[in-house]
Amino acid sequence: MSRIRVSRMVVAGAAVLLMQPVFAGMHATKEFEAGDTRPKTVAFLPPHATLIKRKVIKAEEQIEEGAELSRFLATSVKNEFAKQGYVVRMLTPDEVNANRDLQELVLDADRRYIELLNQVRLKLPKQIAARRYQAGDEMRVLASRLGVDAIGFADLVMIASAPGALFLSGSGTQQMLTVSVIDGGTATIEAYFVPPALRRGAFTGYEAVMADPAGKIGEMAGLTLRDLPPAAAAARTRPENDSDVVSDVESLLKK
Repeated sequence: MSRIRVSRMVVAGAAVLLMQPVFAGMHATKEFEAGDTRPKTVAFLPPHATLIKRKVIKAEEQIEEGAELSRFLATSVKNEFAKQGYVVRMLTPDEVNANRDLQELVLDADRRYIELLNQVRLKLPKQIAARRYQAGDEMRVLASRLGVDAIGFADLVMIASAPGALFLSGSGTQQMLTVSVIDGGTATIEAYFVPPALRRGAFTGYEAVMADPAGKIGEMAGLTLRDLPPAAAAARTRPENDSDVVSDVESLLKK
């Protein structure tokens, strides 16, 4: 799927992400914490794992290994949300690629999210509580198309140093998992999850992750989403005819 091409921006900002001093596990709006904007149904775009091997001279993204880790990430994130009562639809690359209209909507939403995510990473995530991050019509349109309350994103970045690079850099494997929930009606980031800072070193080790990807990524997801509150009691009622959303769909598909 084209998510791999879009992810180049994630790769470029990976080092910046790993240096950001983000401490809390969950950053959320007061309305999300209170349950007012908490969803019942969530559709996740295909989660993406970016694996970068840092060598002495250059760093290279490992596409095949990253794709393998992405599948485990999708399962783990879905399981964590399901434990809290969310009804989760986890889109797959094959499902998206099989429908041209859906593919275009997903790509639009994905590009917009990456732009937004870079803002969150470079600024203080606590601005989420102030409702400063708006994803735009792309999210509203996609949520309406999929019939869900919210759109979810999960991204894992791992940077592993080869022996020579390890000697020079003094660091082994670094990783960061981020999960976001964007309201399908307002397109606001309602919740943003990262592993608690003091526990991020618990999964250090590229070899350990690759030896047991299901187990290790499952642990990462569980730790990252440990503050995820229970889902809303019921999905939101949607009007049968939403002329604004229909208009947005038509305009986006004509781009």
